[in-house]
Amino acid sequence: MGRQLAAMAVIIPARDEEERLGRCLDSVRVAMDRLARARPQIQARAIVVADSCTDGTAQIAGRHAIEDCRISVQQVGFGNVGASRAAGARHALDLLATASDPGAIWLASTDADTCVPEHWLQGFARLHSHGADAVAGTVEPDRSELDEHIFALWQQEYQPVEGHGHIHGANFGVCAAAYLAVGGFEPLAAREDVALVEALRQAGYRVQATARLQATTSGRLRGRLGEGFADYLAALEHRMLNTG
Repeated sequence: MGRQLAAMAVIIPARDEEERLGRCLDSVRVAMDRLARARPQIQARAIVVADSCTDGTAQIAGRHAIEDCRISVQQVGFGNVGASRAAGARHALDLLATASDPGAIWLASTDADTCVPEHWLQGFARLHSHGADAVAGTVEPDRSELDEHIFALWQQEYQPVEGHGHIHGANFGVCAAAYLAVGGFEPLAAREDVALVEALRQAGYRVQATARLQATTSGRLRGRLGEGFADYLAALEHRMLNTG
């Protein structure tokens, strides 16, 4: 008990997400607003990392940044989600360096096709104050984008319970001091979130897995990664078709 945060930053990698980024940012802004009301001493920022975009993603992020000074936009050409998350974290720490030491900064991670709950940042802050160095939340696919039978299969397999074994870059947070100590996100094309959690655990940091922070992510079956959540849902569809 007693560990206090001075700042929180939300990192959002985005690649050709013009259809979904606006909803993501709306949800993040609501979460920042609720944090500001509950814990006004904590500064909040959000960084959109527009990576190799060929659509209007960066422009949508820019419009939100004009409306809300807490939002920043980076345009990069990595074509790599791990490198994008790492760049967002570096930018966040540069922005917040004068405000606090890394031990009092929390880096929250989500995806451009995801909507976070309004108590998301508050939840991270509470779990950190109780000793968590990192927090792995759960996700639920958007039912409006997913066949009901595939959603039922997902429900059977996915266990959103306390202490779950899921790791999602779309719903993850880590204390900046722990993040820096293990080298941060690796420039991996997929599973950069899993690699970070493994490094944190190996270094002895406390990673708390909770179902009390659940985000809603896209139910699409074709994603931007070769090993992402969309591919997992597509595998469920394949199984359904072959057993139906």
